[in-house]
Amino acid sequence: MAAQLVPAEGAAQEIVDDGSVADDLKAVVDAMVESVFAQHADAINTTDRNRRINTRRTAGRTHGLVSVFVDLGVATLSEQQRLELAQDLIGTVTGHDADRREKARAEGRESIFSAFDVLDSKEVSRILAPTSAPARSVAQKRRKAGELIGLPVGKRPDFRYPDFQFDRAQQRVRSLVAHANRRLDVANDPYGAASWWLTPADVLDDRSPLEDLEAGILTEVAIDNVLDDVRRGM
Repeated sequence: MAAQLVPAEGAAQEIVDDGSVADDLKAVVDAMVESVFAQHADAINTTDRNRRINTRRTAGRTHGLVSVFVDLGVATLSEQQRLELAQDLIGTVTGHDADRREKARAEGRESIFSAFDVLDSKEVSRILAPTSAPARSVAQKRRKAGELIGLPVGKRPDFRYPDFQFDRAQQRVRSLVAHANRRLDVANDPYGAASWWLTPADVLDDRSPLEDLEAGILTEVAIDNVLDDVRRGM
């Protein structure tokens, strides 16, 4: 895990947002700068021991490049330069946080996707319009109407549709699925909607909506109760 340069998330950002360049900003900048240079020094130390920079504190004194930079370099910066330096360093830290959050989101989407058997647009078309030539527009229309969960994949993106949504015998979208999906706003949050179907609910005695759907005991009233319970807890 990448080292954190700010003691607490948001602490340095609050200083920047307030526009303050007083002693507290200097302390934050100095700490972050020293940390950055310490990390570079450690890297140099492991790759080239003959040219290492000693950044350890001993007897209350700092040594080497870190001491020179912090005590002289930062001390000579104007208030505006200090602010800009703080913003640059904070951007580096928050950029790492954003990368981690995006990685976690991607892993979450992959986990949700793998929980379903999925169909592509043409397969959906064969179910909903079996007498016509397969067309992507059939699934697309239902997805944009909020009746179908279409999980986006790839950069284009393409869409995959969880199979549980379809009544193959009746060649239609299950009415209970369409009812829940419209309330879930699937067009704007398809992975969140798909996750809802998989999540056990107190109202359903710790069963998921999908479990009750497949067992044939899910009702519109139960769907509404689960969704209302979730919203009350938000």
